[in-house]
Amino acid sequence: MNSNFLEILLNWPKPYISGIDLRYILDKSADSRHAIIKRAIGKGYLIPIRRDLYLIKSAKRGILNYFEIALIIYGPSYVSFESALSYHGWIPEAVRTTTCATVKRTKAFETPLGIFSYEHIPIKAFSFGVEQHQQDALTLFIAAPVKAIADIVYVRKRAWDSISDLYEDLRIEVESFQSSDRKLLIELIENYPSSRVKQTLNVLLKGLRL
Repeated sequence: MNSNFLEILLNWPKPYISGIDLRYILDKSADSRHAIIKRAIGKGYLIPIRRDLYLIKSAKRGILNYFEIALIIYGPSYVSFESALSYHGWIPEAVRTTTCATVKRTKAFETPLGIFSYEHIPIKAFSFGVEQHQQDALTLFIAAPVKAIADIVYVRKRAWDSISDLYEDLRIEVESFQSSDRKLLIELIENYPSSRVKQTLNVLLKGLRL
């Protein structure tokens, strides 16, 4: 394998590289480019995550961020459900699958990095409650906690008659809701096109007396 190409890989500013980047770096015919990529995979320098997305083994720069990878694998999407609740510290346990919401069809990817799952959310409700979180030079899109709960209610068809039921199901402490954004909760109730979501969020709103 070309030593210049290997040097580029090892000094790439990200721990992953896309097919578009490789087409630019390997300014050759499609067959030649595919042969070089195949050799790099065979030697373990590139590890396929999905089509046209590769993890670079022993890259000298960049720390792999699973949320960043999740948004690249399948988009438009944002981190939600248990992954978002865990990120915000609302549920105690670590989450093995990276869970996301998307306006596209539901899909899951089994990768060398783990499972990335994507659940369909109505486009009308997609943008409400999605926050931008800066981590170094990264901008990550992550659901606010109450938005993640709304997504769980919609996708998993969950419903709770009280905050106590919510605690028993997801083990979310009541104290976690004290900092909830009342305006966002109302916006979700008004804009989420699901009677189950509206009813459940109203239970939370009334139960907490926000």
